[in-house]
Amino acid sequence: MLLTIFAACVVYADATLPNDNEYKELDELKVKIRRMKKEADGFIKELVAAYPDDGKSLSGGWAQDVKVDVSETEKDVIVKADLPGMDKDKIEITLDQGKMLKIAGSREIVTNQTGKGFVRQERMQGNFSRILELPAECRNDGIKASYNSGVLDIIIPKKPKAKDETVKIKIN
Repeated sequence: MLLTIFAACVVYADATLPNDNEYKELDELKVKIRRMKKEADGFIKELVAAYPDDGKSLSGGWAQDVKVDVSETEKDVIVKADLPGMDKDKIEITLDQGKMLKIAGSREIVTNQTGKGFVRQERMQGNFSRILELPAECRNDGIKASYNSGVLDIIIPKKPKAKDETVKIKIN
């Protein structure tokens, strides 16, 4: 019996231990992965160096999130969003399930630069969206939105809260 247990241990140990060739392949794979990571890190550093975000780019920081203020009164939720340079016809506002507000749109930026002997004109177009969870459940009707001087104002009526009252329930 002891001989059977010893034989089983030898067979199991031999079957589960990787051989030298498998260790060599694993080490080669580790070296390749490290080299790929170094190359990817170098590529990202080159990209960042070539296209710094100094606020003077064509987009002027356009890729940043839309800045939004959300406040509430007893009856309404009020949302103010900064959308400078937007055309109001290209802004879309949706309210989903009385709780999720989505502000989306598209804009085109055109820059012109002229100098002695040259004219440079560039265009850029893109889409943006911002989804907000509102602090209270709101109604789907009576929503008012206005856009003036780059600021979008949205007033959304809240759903009335259930009255806090105690009700006696009869048992039948």
